[in-house]
Amino acid sequence: MSVRGVILDTRGRVLIVKRATDHEWELPGGRLSRDEPPQQGLHREVREETALSVEIEDVVKANSWVNTAGDGRFAVHYRCYTKTQTVELSPEHVDSAWILPERTTEQLCEPQAAAVMAATTTEANTDSSSGSSVAQD
Repeated sequence: MSVRGVILDTRGRVLIVKRATDHEWELPGGRLSRDEPPQQGLHREVREETALSVEIEDVVKANSWVNTAGDGRFAVHYRCYTKTQTVELSPEHVDSAWILPERTTEQLCEPQAAAVMAATTTEANTDSSSGSSVAQD
């Protein structure tokens, strides 16, 4: 399972990072360690990749897919906030940017851009209308 953070700064911008391997943009986050709680894993991944401290709020999106090796994958996206804009990248990434949410569709893959839209819409900020419930740590 992977966890990703839709990290918002005090100006409402979203943090994206560019992978060193293929130079594609993504939301900070990654795979959980065995038996690692999701929010703890997200804090760890964000600190490792960006050196940021974040406040993790709600789950905003979850998605599943089959990768090129035929393995099933699952990702959970959380709305997060930070007061710090200074990013210190790990070797996993070569660049970072704080961008407006509406610009993420130009930079991110569709599932991650959809998570940004879910995290930044009024509906997502009040209550989920999907009727599904998510257990919190």
